[in-house]
Amino acid sequence: MKKVVIVGSNSIHCQRYIAGVIATGEFDVSLISNQKMSEFANLSCLEVNFALRNFNAVKQIHAYLKSIQPDVVHIHQANSYAWHTLRALRKLTRSPKVVLTTWGSDVLILPKQSKLMRRMVEYNLRHSDLITSDSLFMSAQIAVLLGKVSRPIHTLNFGMQNLPALIDVTSKHKIILSNRLHKPLYRVDKIIQAFATLIKNNLIDTEYRLVIAGSGDESANLEQLAQDLSVKSRIDFVGMLSYRELVEFYQQAQLFISVPESDGTSSSLLEALAYGCIPVLSNLPANLEWVLDQVNGFIAPEVGQLQQQILAAIQLSQNIVEYQKLVNFNHQMILEKASFSHNIRKFIELY
Repeated sequence: MKKVVIVGSNSIHCQRYIAGVIATGEFDVSLISNQKMSEFANLSCLEVNFALRNFNAVKQIHAYLKSIQPDVVHIHQANSYAWHTLRALRKLTRSPKVVLTTWGSDVLILPKQSKLMRRMVEYNLRHSDLITSDSLFMSAQIAVLLGKVSRPIHTLNFGMQNLPALIDVTSKHKIILSNRLHKPLYRVDKIIQAFATLIKNNLIDTEYRLVIAGSGDESANLEQLAQDLSVKSRIDFVGMLSYRELVEFYQQAQLFISVPESDGTSSSLLEALAYGCIPVLSNLPANLEWVLDQVNGFIAPEVGQLQQQILAAIQLSQNIVEYQKLVNFNHQMILEKASFSHNIRKFIELY
């Protein structure tokens, strides 16, 4: 049985991916992560501090890989996870094949932070055997970072683990859902401001509520903003949710809003599309690969125009026939392009 070591953070995205690989029964899987994952307590796992300044990381990872002798090492994210792991791999006498899966900010934002960060990302890409990204736009950016170095780039997303049955829009409630992390990148503050503007101008009825899931460094500031704008009574800050709890909100929400400054194909967007939420998104290339403005969702050309697009989405939701057509279209698209079982098979073929 082929030995595979998966390197990645203890996140829901990695957890789902690892579970998908294990479910095939085709590989002997080991893990390297920043935290041990209770879901995979039966697997061998090395816990590593992946901070760039942890000079012991390479030594730890090298010793672990040497003991396992994997056939494939699959690294998630072209940041310090790849940087430490790839340098550890150089010290092995027998080198496994390396798959590097980029997530978005690692190739879209990190290289812009400094020359040093750009060089690190370029090193990570150029020392991998093949690379995956979840959008055509990201794949193009990776090609730019590779420069004259040629590496196979595969555009693949993780897909949805459990595709729901087609949603009947009459079961929906007047809920607007945001579930991105509370970091400046995701601009949740702009969503609160747009919602407050609609309320202040009496453009939406009093039954509409904004549900803000997730957490992060900005959580306290976001709650204070809602208080300052006198809309906290209309906003539910529900914190980090389990996947089951999140699915319940997808099932209920009419609208899903996500307006990050930069992103790849987000799992949240795929889930929202599958569960019949009308997407209102920032104008990013990766979003445009899934949603066409006023066709199967709404794109805000500028974040300052967010309230107009939210209002347009609400008006669409009130037309049951047109809303159901949009839901039917998006459900079929997810079925064809973002089925977890179908997409995990493509990753396995890479192995």
